[in-house]
Amino acid sequence: MNDRIKALYEMAFRDRYQESFEDEFQEFFSDVMERVYPDGDFVRVRPWGRMGDRKNDGYLTSERTVFAVYAPRRPTAAAIRSKIESDFTECLPHWEQYLDQWVFVHNDREGLGPDALQVILEINETHGTEVARPWGREALRERVMNLEMSHLKSLFPSVPTLEDFIDTGMAQIQPVLDHLERARVPVRPDRRPVPEDKIEYNLLSDATRALITMGMQPAQVVRTYYKRVSDELLRDQTAQAFSDKYEELRSSGIGPDEIYWELRKWVGGTGPSGPTREVAVYGVLTYFFEECDIFLRPEEG
Repeated sequence: MNDRIKALYEMAFRDRYQESFEDEFQEFFSDVMERVYPDGDFVRVRPWGRMGDRKNDGYLTSERTVFAVYAPRRPTAAAIRSKIESDFTECLPHWEQYLDQWVFVHNDREGLGPDALQVILEINETHGTEVARPWGREALRERVMNLEMSHLKSLFPSVPTLEDFIDTGMAQIQPVLDHLERARVPVRPDRRPVPEDKIEYNLLSDATRALITMGMQPAQVVRTYYKRVSDELLRDQTAQAFSDKYEELRSSGIGPDEIYWELRKWVGGTGPSGPTREVAVYGVLTYFFEECDIFLRPEEG
């Protein structure tokens, strides 16, 4: 898998990890684990009548591991701590004889909080062994990105191919441009040439750089469109909306790669996704990146 294809699947994984909650996230986790550990090694455990699932959301036979999956929409420190304590304690009467390790799987994009980590350490201290551990984004990402391409395609069917980037035309770009916000009073656009070191200056990761580079092909379609459109303010109004959104995200304190991810979600909207729409989104993002409407412009000196 080359770096550009890998970057597309990295982004698709981030979408599913950070945008899935509750049962949907547990379903995604199980889909991943069944592909990483095939032939029945990983077993889904579903609630069964009044017995429930006996505090077991999945079992890895070869490693004698019980998983507890937790992905609330609005997590709190107290709720996570209580969840870890109760799930582990209530799991033991049913599964202790089959258990060497207990894993708490979460979808918090920023990582596990100190209260949650503390209760896991307390469990290990009480039992005198490293029986409990957390899994976050990186633990799942590493396993997903080592899957064969056939598994990646089945997990993330909306990821475009390189051919999709080449074949994209105005029919695919237009719906994305149509739904974008437009600022009513655009500032005077900055028409200076784009600095060659803009990507480096913004400290973007290799994966995000690859996505920007892939978007250059469909960005040409966007550029041609704005050259031909009769409404002279259309491009500048849309550019100002992009700039406003970027500044809003930057002021929130998140990093450049997270800003790119948030912008991509903003451009894509809430409608159904698919390979051609994904290509259009990447093209629109690259166009406004190249035009210096989003991300910082390196200044001389």
